[in-house]
Amino acid sequence: MDGALAAWLAAAERPDEAFVDDAYRLVLRRDADPEARRRALAKLAAGTLSRATLLHELVTAAEFERVRVLDDAIAFAAGARARGERPRLLQGPPGSDERVVEIPWVLARLRPGRVLEVGYAFAEPSYLAALVAAVQGKLVGVDLAQAEVPFETVRADVRELPFDARSFDQALLVSTLEHVGADNTVYGLEAEEGGAAARLAALRELRRVLRPGGSLLVTVPLGEPADHGWFREDDVRGWTRLYARAGLFVEEQEAYELGEEGWRAAPAFRAEGVRYGERGPAASAVLCADLSPRRLRRLATPDGMRRTARRRLGPAYRRARPRRDTA
Repeated sequence: MDGALAAWLAAAERPDEAFVDDAYRLVLRRDADPEARRRALAKLAAGTLSRATLLHELVTAAEFERVRVLDDAIAFAAGARARGERPRLLQGPPGSDERVVEIPWVLARLRPGRVLEVGYAFAEPSYLAALVAAVQGKLVGVDLAQAEVPFETVRADVRELPFDARSFDQALLVSTLEHVGADNTVYGLEAEEGGAAARLAALRELRRVLRPGGSLLVTVPLGEPADHGWFREDDVRGWTRLYARAGLFVEEQEAYELGEEGWRAAPAFRAEGVRYGERGPAASAVLCADLSPRRLRRLATPDGMRRTARRRLGPAYRRARPRRDTA
């Protein structure tokens, strides 16, 4: 049978109900809301809407643009991880949220082994799906809330984890640390207290469960230091000081800021005038960091100092190093 004919026949085989459901899940990565589904089925039955036009409406919708941007970011991270690269200077379009930077930054730095995802219950679905596909080992989620996900989960407070010391190779805190010790009633949880002390306790507990060569990937909102009730926003100095107090060493850190051209790296970031929600739908700036539990040992070795300089400075490190005489 002719290939084109076979494709047209296959497209007509499925009933309208199945086609609408598949189209929404494939294009927008979600189920159709009941009213939109009812309207689409009524129009398809009346012949005032074709299946091709339904697809066109979905892929040209504003909602699909965010799906496309996140899909691009996940694909980019997968390629970088396969090549053993740790990409920096990431970019995102104007008006987008910080996920377009956080997700690829973290996914590109995933390690094989046992990985702990903290705060999975309200995490971005695209991020969780990418984690499931990318983790080479065992993925465990921990949260005070619960959600149905395709990996092992534990209901617990990050400040009191039910895990043995040195039991994870990597831990992930993507837009989560700022909510520890805050008023989390917006997530259906009880209001907490503790502020900075609670966040410090969480970091120290994560340091406890990480193996000596482990990695803690953290992303947090940047801006003028402020307590927003349901989360904390701080500047680079504030977050870095918190990491140091927890006994964690900053192996690599990069600030990003949302401007008129979109998300761009901000090595000279200034927090003055940068406030949550004033430039886009969420954070106006974000700090991404790779933290190590071996702070003193890292500083004490020449190789550790070289690796630290290379990760912190990136291309600038290579330009600053003296050339060797190869003659």
